[in-house]
Amino acid sequence: MSRYWLCIITPENYKIMVRKLVWGVKDRHRKRLYEAKPGDKLVMYLKGEKKIMGVFEVESEPFYDETRIFLGDVFPHRVKVKPVLLSDKGVEITKLLDKLEIFRGKKKWVGVIQGKAMVPIGENDYAVIVKALEEIT
Repeated sequence: MSRYWLCIITPENYKIMVRKLVWGVKDRHRKRLYEAKPGDKLVMYLKGEKKIMGVFEVESEPFYDETRIFLGDVFPHRVKVKPVLLSDKGVEITKLLDKLEIFRGKKKWVGVIQGKAMVPIGENDYAVIVKALEEIT
């Protein structure tokens, strides 16, 4: 059964991810990444821009690679991914907050994702995000 993840990434590293088709995290986030399995969906949230830009599917088991491809850090714990739905403009996450269960009832929604690389989300949240992305793509 597929799982769904909200993944936090910088705009610069998102561009690299789209080009290289690899998602990576730091050592401190490795346990979460190793929960991801082929077929899982990664919803990519650009921090700073506060936008959801697209969805990728995990294509490989997690692996370790110290090759520098990302900016700012190595992010050596990785999975190969393939694009499922990408947007040029992205969806502002603030427009979806009242529809997403992960943030419902939270005064400070940013606290749910702050300091994290990936957070599990439910199937309903995934469906809301995909619908929003499809409407602008």
